[in-house]
Amino acid sequence: MKVGDEERKDIYTWAANRFVFQKHGMGGNTWDSQVQFKDNLITKKFLDNSGFEATYHFTLQESIPNNLAIVIERPDLYKIYCNDKEVNAIPNAWRFDKSFGKIDLSKVAKVGENNVKIVAQPMTIEHELEPAYLLGDFSLQNADKGFIVVPPQALSMNPPEGWNRQGTPFYAGKVEYSQTFPIEKIDSAQKYFVQLPPSPNGWYGSTAQVAVNGQSSGFVIFAPYQIDVTKFIKEGKNEIAVIILGTPKNLLGPHHAGKIRGSAWSDAFRRAPERQPSGASYDTIGYGLFEPFRLLLFTE
Repeated sequence: MKVGDEERKDIYTWAANRFVFQKHGMGGNTWDSQVQFKDNLITKKFLDNSGFEATYHFTLQESIPNNLAIVIERPDLYKIYCNDKEVNAIPNAWRFDKSFGKIDLSKVAKVGENNVKIVAQPMTIEHELEPAYLLGDFSLQNADKGFIVVPPQALSMNPPEGWNRQGTPFYAGKVEYSQTFPIEKIDSAQKYFVQLPPSPNGWYGSTAQVAVNGQSSGFVIFAPYQIDVTKFIKEGKNEIAVIILGTPKNLLGPHHAGKIRGSAWSDAFRRAPERQPSGASYDTIGYGLFEPFRLLLFTE
């Protein structure tokens, strides 16, 4: 982080953002718990030589991942460099919402240490510094400081660990687990139910969706963790999938305010050690399916 001749290293995003605004004569981040009289903040102008530089670091091990990109909020406000080569946002490509532009890094990244620098000049009231998000086909390996980007690894149910302990600590999407069940003959007196193992030891997620032969048959949320799939079953092979859905907690945090579950508040996102902690110490949730699901047959 650099503002004028003053530089800060290994600084947490929230603290860096506060530092930027304070060095430009503000009490702190204008967008965080600030109150303005009429439009005195939103219309504030800064000197032409004002601004800052912020550098994000990441390490690639072994190879450059496929589809490697970085997401930066309001890339139109900055000049952006990766390893000292200027890069630009991909037109009409974004993540989360249209303010978060996507920037291709596949041609400028290298195995080893990499940096992405954003340069703001002059400073404007809209230059709120935020986290950047690295995208691509890769897994993460815990390091003494954060994580190292490594080739992608397969997920498994054994040992019974969530995605966060299998190389995807920040993943906030869904994972599909499928099995094939052969049915020799359909009888109208029979009913079929997909039975999930008990949560949280058998599976854990915001919810679980069940699909049979490519058709969604509903969601499983609470005990007894089963759903009637009779009308989707056919004679022959039946492909049944259980799709576990995560939440934005692992992606967006808070990651450094202790074990927070079920809620989050502004102050929790401000908390972090003075120096980046080990990857193992980030607070993330272990979502996933930990035991096989079953197809149950009942006869009326």
